[in-house]
Amino acid sequence: MATKQQNDRHSPEYYTDPNNSIGYLARIVFRSFSRLLERGTLTQNVSAGQWRFLRQLWLEDGITQRELSERVGMREPTTVVALKGLEKAGFIVRKKTPVDRRKTFIYLTPHAKKLELILAPMNAEIHEIATRGMSDEEVIMLQELMRRVIENLADETRQLTALSEIKA
Repeated sequence: MATKQQNDRHSPEYYTDPNNSIGYLARIVFRSFSRLLERGTLTQNVSAGQWRFLRQLWLEDGITQRELSERVGMREPTTVVALKGLEKAGFIVRKKTPVDRRKTFIYLTPHAKKLELILAPMNAEIHEIATRGMSDEEVIMLQELMRRVIENLADETRQLTALSEIKA
C-alpha cells in the first residue's frame, strides 16, 4: 500500500511548491555551481560556458565537434558558436581530416591543457563546499540518484525524438 507521502508526491499540487520540484532544485544547484566556478575560472579568462567544453576535452582530446556537442549536452549550432569563442581565446584548434572533410575534430592547445591543473582544483573546492556536512556515502548516493534522474529523463527524450521522426 502506498503511503500518503508517495501519493502526494505525484499530485500536481505537490509541485506548486518549487522546493518539491527536482527540476527547480537542480536549476538552483546548477546556477550556484556556475557562479562559484566562474568566480575562479574567470581569473584564467575562462567563462563557465567555456569550462564545460574544456572539461570534456580534458577527458578526451581530439573528438569531433558532434561528439563534443553531445557530451556537453548542447545543440550543434550552439556548440559552433562556443567553439569559435574557444578558438579565438586560444584554447582549441579545429581540424578536418583528409579522410572525411565533413568532420571537424577539436584539439586543445598546450595553454588549455595546462589550465586543467589550475581549474580542476577550483571545481573540487566547490564540490567540497556543496557537499559540506555530507558523508562520503551520502555524496555517492546523491550522485547515483542524480544519474538515475538523468537517465530517466534521457529515456523520455529518446522516445520523443523517435516519435517526432515517425511523424516527419
